[in-house]
Order: sequence, then structure tokens, then C-alpha cells
Amino acid sequence: MQTEYFHGKDGYIWWHGVVEDRKDPLFLGRCRVRILGWHTENKADLPTDMLPWAQVLMPITSASQTGVGEAPVGPVEGTWVMGFYRDGELAQEPVMIGTLPGIPERFAELNTGFYDSRLDTLDTDLNAADKKGKSLPNGAGKSLKGFPYPPKNVKVVKGQEVEIEEWDRDLLSNRETIQSKFLYPRERNKPTTSIYARGRGDDTSEVETKKSTSTESGNYSIIARKTSDLKHESVPIETEFTTNPIINKTNDDGDPFIPTSDLGSFNFSLASKTIQQPPTPYDAIYPFNHVYESESGHLVEIDDTPGKERLHWYHRAGTFTEFHPKGMRVDRTNSHRYNITMGNLESIVGGEEKKKVQGDYTLDLGGHLTMQSSDDVRIFSKEGSVLIDSKQENTVIQGKHIVIAARDRLVLKGGTKVIRDDDAAEDKVRGSYKMEVQGGHNLQAGKVSIGSMGSTSISSFGPMTQVITGNSEETIANKEIIFGNLNAKKITALLGKIVLECLEPFATGGIDLNMGPFGTLASIKMLPGGLITVTSSLGTVNVTGTSGVSMTSAGPASLVGATATTVGSGATPITAVDGGLVTVGGTASPALLAKDFLKLFAEHYHPSSVGPTGPLHPSFASKLIQTMSKKVFLG
Repeated sequence: MQTEYFHGKDGYIWWHGVVEDRKDPLFLGRCRVRILGWHTENKADLPTDMLPWAQVLMPITSASQTGVGEAPVGPVEGTWVMGFYRDGELAQEPVMIGTLPGIPERFAELNTGFYDSRLDTLDTDLNAADKKGKSLPNGAGKSLKGFPYPPKNVKVVKGQEVEIEEWDRDLLSNRETIQSKFLYPRERNKPTTSIYARGRGDDTSEVETKKSTSTESGNYSIIARKTSDLKHESVPIETEFTTNPIINKTNDDGDPFIPTSDLGSFNFSLASKTIQQPPTPYDAIYPFNHVYESESGHLVEIDDTPGKERLHWYHRAGTFTEFHPKGMRVDRTNSHRYNITMGNLESIVGGEEKKKVQGDYTLDLGGHLTMQSSDDVRIFSKEGSVLIDSKQENTVIQGKHIVIAARDRLVLKGGTKVIRDDDAAEDKVRGSYKMEVQGGHNLQAGKVSIGSMGSTSISSFGPMTQVITGNSEETIANKEIIFGNLNAKKITALLGKIVLECLEPFATGGIDLNMGPFGTLASIKMLPGGLITVTSSLGTVNVTGTSGVSMTSAGPASLVGATATTVGSGATPITAVDGGLVTVGGTASPALLAKDFLKLFAEHYHPSSVGPTGPLHPSFASKLIQTMSKKVFLG
């Protein structure tokens, strides 16, 4: 630069023109600008690649130094810019100081300067090559494929990456379509200012918004295009119980229970609420909405419209954050979202929090998990299982009343044992109860009471032992007697014998078989000392044996009847009474041997005055023989 021509010495040389190329090989933000009054619009005489590079004058807020400040990029092909020549009248070092908005009257024209020239200018700066990779010495026409543009369509797929359909600008054969769709300017007879900045007051912008009661249009147009049918999705979420069969239902003892009638509906039926994306409050009025809109479709709004103040950051894929006039914030991510905090994260929600996760939800904590609620805590699964597991320590469920309700089966499984640590416990089963133990079963209790309203069956396929340190009493009502079952108790031994054994025979021992209270009607008693008594207060005591009856006593034996005593009968051939000593009616008079006595009586003589008398007269002999018993014989 020649110092005698620097700006300000002899005055400024101002200019304005159109950017035709912005791909600065030096990466300084320079643009090739075709300047009115200095350059011809005939590209045959002055092609784009012969235009001078215009530098950018950055604002004082940008350092424009190594790694510091804003990137000096902004203008696009077709942008009207204004500036001055840094070298004065030499006019070889243009500097851009700003852009000029306007209302274009026509689209870019082929091979005509002062327009977007990307399709009619050879790109010699990019080392163009053919399909085989061979360099083209004169370059090649620029392709629009490498330039940004808002997507053609955005498809939101739940749980996956968003699908963005881009325009295939290399396949567009209609040049007029290319000029109106992809080249700048892209609209005629409309301000180049963003439609969102122009607001509702400009009838050319036609900004579309969605009202809460409207179904005809979406959010304002750019969002409607990017979010497809999900722009205002309502997601149902079930948060409140419609029925709760546990609460306020107790039995006569005040214990919580679930009535049988409620078991079928015990499904925690919930009331459905919705999580809904609210509509945008966009109601901008020019010139209060400060908008930045990028080439690819990104959007930033700082809206100062009175009563409609907003902040809005929008991504071309439909992801956005918007702050509403009263501070409400709406976040939407149409794809995956990652929130990483290396320090603490603290959150306070003054009202209600609702969350709907349509896929899996995973929470992995490196420390403690504490959940506290001032009201009910509800955890349930509609179709899957619920698992609570503590790998190393205890899992504790504690409450005033704890109800575990299984619609089908309830399984309690301990790795080594299941322990109930209670001051008192009750198991109440409305239906049948079955306990199956594949190993040993040991029941130990301070006191055991077993009650059954129906039949009770105990089966043991091995030995069965009862050890009772106290007394044992058994009362059998035998209500089955009305059905003809006369057996109140029956004991059957298929093999072996039945033994009733008392090990203490002297002071307290004994065995009683009683009929009537305390044996008042009849009894068989084995008394202390070995005494055995058989008594009956109503009937005869019979001892009957088909092969014989033997009663043996190492000491005296007694057979006493209060009114009569019968030993044997006429139907009995022989009744034998055998013993070292037999008394009948007492011991005052001994019994005679009748045959021996008659023989002696018949042969005996009496002394007389005339000498010994003769033998018994024969007439008395037969009569004496008739006095002998035909049924009682003495040995």
C-alpha cells in the first residue's frame, strides 16, 4: 500500500457492491465484491475470479487477533455491502464495513454481475477435478452441494436419531428452480429481513403460528416444517389412582386387608394426564424482534415485543429452546440429548413434575439414593416385573402396615433361610393354604395352637415322634356322627402293635380308659402300684374269649358281685377255678371232697353197747350221691 493514498488523508472513497465469492483462500473472511461504478456487470469482460478481495471491518467488540474475537464471516453470495477503499483513489484494497438490506426485484441472472454467481463462475481456487480425480486446469463450475440450505424435510423417529432429508441440488435440472430456490436472492419483492423480525405487521412475511384451539396450522412456519406431526404431541402419563383397595379398608380388628371382591380389580388403575408441548407465544411486532437466521436454517430470536417478550434458539432439525413472556421455558430435542455435569446438580421444582419415558429408563448412582415423599409413593409396572435388589447389604421395607398382594403367586425365597423377627404375627388365608417342604421341617414355638374349621389330615411317610414336656389333652366333638360316622377316633396300625406306656408307675402314673365324665359310667384303670380296675355303673362287665379266658394272679384274686357273682354258665362245659387257695363265701368252713367224703361216710361204723354198727343202709346211699354237685368239682 502506498502511504500517500491511505484513507483519511485526502478524504474517503466510498463504494457499495455485491458479494460474488466468499471462499477466501486465506481464511480472513474476505469476499470478492463487484462494486458499482468501478466494475462492469459483464462477466465476459470481468469474471468473478478477477474481482478484488474486500476485507472485513470488524466491530470494536471483536479483537480480530489470533484465536480471539468473532470469526469474520457473514455475507453470502448476492449480499449488498458497503465500504471504502483503504488505499484511496487507487481503489485496489476495498474494505467492507456493513451490509445493505433491500427488496430484490429479480432473481440472479446467468453470467450477469451484481448477483449470486455460483453457477456460472469457474471455481479455480478449489483445484477442481474430474470424476477420475484428474485436475481440471481451468477449474469447474461450482456445485451448490457444498453450500448450506435449510433441510427439505425432517422426520422425527422416537428413540432414534432424527432423519434429515437434504436437497439434492446437483440433480436439479430446472435452472429457474435453482435460481429461485438456492441462489440469492431467493424471494422477489419481499424484504431481505427475516420474516420473524418483520412480525405480524408485514403482510409479506405470512408467519404461521398455532393457537391452542387451532388445528389448521402449526408453530410458525419454520418449526412446522421441522417437527412434522410431533410439533404439539400430547403424551399421556398416568399419575393418580382412581381406586385404592388398601387405604381405609380394615377388618374388625383394625388390620388392613383386601376384600375378596376387590382382588379382581386390584390393579392400581390410574387416571391419565398428559404432557403437552405448549404452542409458541410468537406475536412479534417490527422492529422489536432481534433475529439471527443462518443459511442452513438455524434461528435465534430475542423478541422485545411489549407483552410478548421471548427468547428462542432453534436448530434446523427442529430442536429448540424457547422462553415465553412470563418466563416459562420449553425445551424440545428431536434427537438424542446428553446432559453431563462433573460437579453437583441441584434442582428445585416448586410445583408438579411429570416425566414420560417411552423407552428404557436407567439410573446408575455411585453413592446413596434417597427418595422422600410427603404423600404416597407408588412404583408399578403395567406389563413387566418389578425388581428391588441389594447385592451386598440388606433390603428393608418398613411401614405401619405392610400389605403384599399377589394376584397369582407369592414367593418368599431366602438363600440360606427365611426369618420372621416379630413380636407377634398372624397369617390369614381366605382360601386353602398348602406348605410343601422338600427337606426337614422344624417348628419351634413358645406355644402352638392349631385350629381347623374343616377336616385336618396329617401324613408322614416316615417315623413320627411327639415330645411333650407338659400335659396333652385331646377333645373330639365328632360332628360327623350325623352322617353315620360313629368313630370319634380310630387308630389303625397296618403292621406292628399299638403301645400306651406310662413310665412313672407309683405316685402319679397310670392309664385310664373312661366312659362318661371321669369314668362315671365305666372305666378301665391302671392305677399307681399296678392295680387294674374294670368298672361299670350301668351294665355288665363281660370278658369273653373264643378260645378261652385266662386270669392269673401272683397273689390273691377277687371276683365280687354286689348282688350276685356268676362264674361260668350252663352253656360252658367246664369252668375251672384253680389256685393255691380258693375260698367261696369266706374262710370259716373249708370245702369237702364229696366223693372221698361219701366213701368214708358209707364205710364208717359207730360204737354201741352191742358192738360196732353196720354200714349205711342202701336206701340212703343213692340219696347221698344226689347231694354232690354235678358242676363244681374240687381238686
